[in-house]
Amino acid sequence: MPVELRDKFIPKNEVVEMPKDNSNRDYWANNMNASIEQLDLPYNKPEVIAALQKASDRHTGGLGAKSYNRNQAHVCSFFVQGKCNRGKACPYRHDNITDEDIKAMEKGQGKLEDRIKDRYNGVNDPLAQKIATKMKEFKVPEAPEDKNITTLFIGGINAETDKDILESHFTPYGKLHENSTKMIAAKQCAFISFIDRSAAEKAFSTLYERLYYNGTNKKLKLLWAK
Repeated sequence: MPVELRDKFIPKNEVVEMPKDNSNRDYWANNMNASIEQLDLPYNKPEVIAALQKASDRHTGGLGAKSYNRNQAHVCSFFVQGKCNRGKACPYRHDNITDEDIKAMEKGQGKLEDRIKDRYNGVNDPLAQKIATKMKEFKVPEAPEDKNITTLFIGGINAETDKDILESHFTPYGKLHENSTKMIAAKQCAFISFIDRSAAEKAFSTLYERLYYNGTNKKLKLLWAK
């Protein structure tokens, strides 16, 4: 390689230093690798080789990967106590558990043994408390005072929504008016009318915020029609 080309990429007397920040260090290491591949430059300095190896280890699970664990699954707290019975189905980590993992599990949360015991017995469970709070706050809107209103509004449908399938969600609660269901795909909504007001109320209270089209994850909006 011509000396002038080499000097263009590695000026004389330049000190090659590895950045301290992890993100900058990775960027620097990638540039080093790219330069090696494209220019076949003699990067034989010990500090350069060590930096490249460290960056590689963090991404490939090598010796330097200890501090790069953001993408690892959390340690299974039940497994630590020998109580996990989910085996391979468990989404949490059962291997390579270090002292740092244990300390991280205990940090700011009290003793690990106490937390696992509470979770196992359903005591002081933040997730359970959050769900219970939401259930208490969940209120089904009151039915219209006008007892003649027996029609429900369904939002979120489209041109592919099947009328018979949609009606099948409501027929278990009472008889529908014949040919009264209106599908308005352009407005992404539909109207379904019951013969009896009590049937409409039962369907609404049961399906409100729980109406999913044909067993899919497509949730439909349910309201009383005005």
